[in-house]
Amino acid sequence: MKYIDTHIHGAFGVNFNTGNFNEIKSLLKEFKKRNIVAICPTLVGDSIENLQERFKLFKKIKNEHSEDECYIIGLHLEGTFLNPNKPGIQDSRVFLEPKIENFQKLANNFEDIIKIVTLAPELDEDNEFAKYLENKNIRAHAGHTLATNKGAASATTHHFNAMPPLSHRGENLALDTIINNKVYCEIIADGVHVSDNMLRLFFKLKNNKKIIMISDALPAAGSKIEIEFCGKKISPEGKDSKGTLAGSVKLLDEITNYVIDKKIITKEEAKDYVFNNPLEHLNLEKTEKDYIKNLA
Repeated sequence: MKYIDTHIHGAFGVNFNTGNFNEIKSLLKEFKKRNIVAICPTLVGDSIENLQERFKLFKKIKNEHSEDECYIIGLHLEGTFLNPNKPGIQDSRVFLEPKIENFQKLANNFEDIIKIVTLAPELDEDNEFAKYLENKNIRAHAGHTLATNKGAASATTHHFNAMPPLSHRGENLALDTIINNKVYCEIIADGVHVSDNMLRLFFKLKNNKKIIMISDALPAAGSKIEIEFCGKKISPEGKDSKGTLAGSVKLLDEITNYVIDKKIITKEEAKDYVFNNPLEHLNLEKTEKDYIKNLA
């Protein structure tokens, strides 16, 4: 089975927010060996200057792609346009309001390397920012949010996590986007971020063409070491000193095997969730889409 991971922060001790050219190139080779053929490296919040340095680096890495490496589709910006009251492990002091002018200032001349932006819909006035992104073929994801609805986002970020819990009363983001057959939902199916029974419910209810399994893998994934992430010490289990989950310590191939072994999904279903669906969601140009398909 081949995998596309649209939400991954690193692995084997390499952090996409801090790793250098050679470290990241080596990591991409390790991913390719595991049949993780394409990814959207995911960046947490940082200063505009530091993020722009990351944009420049990943653009160079993508342009110098070699066949023994996992392919970089584009970046996923997870840590800039979030609700400060739902930061997860991240540092809310570096968050920006989800406004077009803030994105333009941040993206500068590197818009073409950005493919997904996670944002809090309730802070996006009249959904202008999400609509702007989608019109530019950059996917807007609802995440790290207190919103009751998705706004103009086309997907959710790590469904259930860093959003209001499922409720049987009123409008609810987690429920509404599960039953909405047009919206994609990312899910961390590692049995830690979402319980097995909630995974069973999710996979039964959600349109199977709109499910995207992700790893949300930390730099600790595959290494079993303590790391620093978002300025905090993170245990090999992926938690900070207060027990807050920072991300997964499993890669997407391991997560997929987990839910198949638990008989939550089948191997045939998994092929959609880890390859076909993310490829469709990203709405790539035909040449790039065909290239990635050929990797499978």
